[in-house]
Amino acid sequence: MYNIISFLIILLVHVAFGQDNRFGQLSLLKENTDVKAGETIQAVQSFEETFFLEKVINPDEYILGPGDELGINILMGENLTLPLKITPTGDVFIPSVGIVGVSGMTLIQGIDKITNYILDNAYPNAKVSVALVNIRYFQIQVIGAVNTPGFVRSSAVDRLDRIIDRANGFHQLAREFEITVKRKSGKLENINYLNFIRNGDLSQNPTFLEGDIIIIPFGNINDESVALRGAVKGAGYDVIEPGETLIKFLTRNIKLDTYSDLQSVIITREGENSKSFKRILPSEFSHFQLMAGDIIDILRERGIMVNGFVQEPGAYEFIPGYSISDYISIAGGNTLEGSANRAVVYHPDGSIDKGNNILLNRGDVIVVPRTILNTFVGRLSLLQMTAYIFSIYMSYLAATAYI
Repeated sequence: MYNIISFLIILLVHVAFGQDNRFGQLSLLKENTDVKAGETIQAVQSFEETFFLEKVINPDEYILGPGDELGINILMGENLTLPLKITPTGDVFIPSVGIVGVSGMTLIQGIDKITNYILDNAYPNAKVSVALVNIRYFQIQVIGAVNTPGFVRSSAVDRLDRIIDRANGFHQLAREFEITVKRKSGKLENINYLNFIRNGDLSQNPTFLEGDIIIIPFGNINDESVALRGAVKGAGYDVIEPGETLIKFLTRNIKLDTYSDLQSVIITREGENSKSFKRILPSEFSHFQLMAGDIIDILRERGIMVNGFVQEPGAYEFIPGYSISDYISIAGGNTLEGSANRAVVYHPDGSIDKGNNILLNRGDVIVVPRTILNTFVGRLSLLQMTAYIFSIYMSYLAATAYI
């Protein structure tokens, strides 16, 4: 009789708080075939989603809040397991026991408080276990230089990078090195997100709680930005840190193209009276300091051009050691009119070479000319050529028959 009454109370509470299958449902199960007749097991069966955690949650650090789901196991004569969510007011309602306020406590503090409350108010001889079975979601406000500012869905284990992704990324003029986090307590934190990108500093990629606000300022396009162009994905403007070097800029989230040539980084800089163009070598990246207004051009790595009488003329990736015939094969081979054996190589310095054993370099152009026969007779087939010669011969015979 007692079991039936307990079950009805739990069921009514479950319905009253609107718990559904997304957050866990209450069911009566047999633990195994050895369970005694009449003994019931109540268990948590489902979760909202699977979380991919970077590490195990530390009970001394995790802060409980509305929406967190706890599993409470009370072992007496029977095993009673309850799936309970922390209510919007920060309380845990335990059927037949009472209400315990845990919001704002660490997980370990909440576990201790719930355990002691159950022992002191309902089941003094029971063995009580409490576990966090599902973490909560909440809305956090992101203000300023992101592509979709506003409220963003977050959890207590989500870091800044994930929240920025959900806001569709930083705006191109974002001062990523000068982010302000305003905590619910009123405390302000300054975040240099670029230090996380470059060095993996987790203190610059923090987690958040309800009520925190993330503020990302815009940079000044005239006084703080550089332009990135060329063989990169997402070319455009970026705001630079004071004193930022080229290597620090390139080690941001700059996505290089497959054929980007870092041996040829060109910086265009406006002077008082004229523009200057500087080619920066890789050995200079770490000490070349960028200035507002610089234009950074990352050139496309030069390949090999194959032109003339080939099936697929065009530009191809430079592969050290490949010969002329290799590149002609990559281009689909020569056409019927083309002579691969007579291919000519034009070098960037203006020199010209012939022969299949030429050492090719980046920027070379291979041209496959017509065959000698095709030069004279064009696209005529052998049958057409024979008919053409025969007609000439017959005309000759007809012209000389009366001589």
